[in-house]
Amino acid sequence: MLKDVKVLDLSRVLSGPFCSRMLADMGAEVVKVESKSGDGTRTGMAFKGEFSCYFTQFNVGKRCISVNLHSEAGVDLVKKLAAECDVILENFRPGTMAEMGLGYETLKEINPNIIYCSISGFGQSGEYANRPAYADIVHALSGLEYAGASMDGADGNPPGMPISYADTNTSLNAAIAILAALYNRKNTGEGQYIDIAMIDCLLASNDSTIQKYVFSDGLNDAPPPAAQPPLKMKDGHLAASLVLTFPRVAEAIGRPDLLEDERFNPPINLYNNYRDYREIVYSWAAKTTVEQACEIFEKYEIPFGKVQTTADVVNSTVVRERNMLVDVELPGVGDVKVVNTPFRFSGVETGPQRPPSRKGGDNKEVLQDWLGLTSEQVDELKKTDTIF
Repeated sequence: MLKDVKVLDLSRVLSGPFCSRMLADMGAEVVKVESKSGDGTRTGMAFKGEFSCYFTQFNVGKRCISVNLHSEAGVDLVKKLAAECDVILENFRPGTMAEMGLGYETLKEINPNIIYCSISGFGQSGEYANRPAYADIVHALSGLEYAGASMDGADGNPPGMPISYADTNTSLNAAIAILAALYNRKNTGEGQYIDIAMIDCLLASNDSTIQKYVFSDGLNDAPPPAAQPPLKMKDGHLAASLVLTFPRVAEAIGRPDLLEDERFNPPINLYNNYRDYREIVYSWAAKTTVEQACEIFEKYEIPFGKVQTTADVVNSTVVRERNMLVDVELPGVGDVKVVNTPFRFSGVETGPQRPPSRKGGDNKEVLQDWLGLTSEQVDELKKTDTIF
């Protein structure tokens, strides 16, 4: 789908690499530029051979080169690559790329139609611009942790996030912006500079608390009743939609009398007295097994889901049917499963196009393909520590 689109990816860890992984899965030619030490995710977590699970998941489908960005020759080499590409992606702290001589204004002189996407925690300007940011910091500053602490049952304790939602959400938004810029360039011939901030992405995807606070003139910032912890059953936990399906829930738990209870009718009363309703459902749940509840909720067409372990998820029917784990051949290891990207097209097959590469493993191939260098010229760059 993105055949002939060339992406030069200087990003590291997650917020950029997941974006370029998605572009690669849709057919873009992505070249990942790493330092001598390589992307930090090459180390740590579980390994298969020399490849970490983290690096593998977010860097399949890319070719990797290792360049000395602290040398003039290395910077010049990246400039030559930038002249040949359609998209530049980076997630350094604001100003770092410009200090290296690789900022947008510089590369636009070399490639006027370039689409240059910068990902950062708080944007390229403003009071917070130069603050370092990781997902957990942005979760806190965006109000996400506060919303979690405000849920019934949380007792005011921020729950923490076991996944880097700020990074993955930002990657999705960056991919959307890049695709829009590519389409715009096709129509106008103009390149774009794209400023993507993690904090903006989380604010934009907040579906309740911020807009509620604004509309209530600051009087209400509580998460909606639907945003509640899963039910604690007799033998486990189960998530269920309790508000929008209130009439069916009342029947399902054997309390049709609730439909006539003034505390819960009309719907605004249900919202205002949700805690009373919740306690009634909680009391029923404490005496009911997960299996029993699943059967009952299915009968009454109430959306529900068992809280599954990672093993449950990996081995589930939906993961298999949706092809969300695909085989990738790791160098020196063989086939391993990698989480797939989530889009399915009717006429094009997407997914990992190639295994992840070793650090600098594609130096010669990329420099020959993109710049037409000879083997001798590539060897000379290596001798002078321009590439590693």
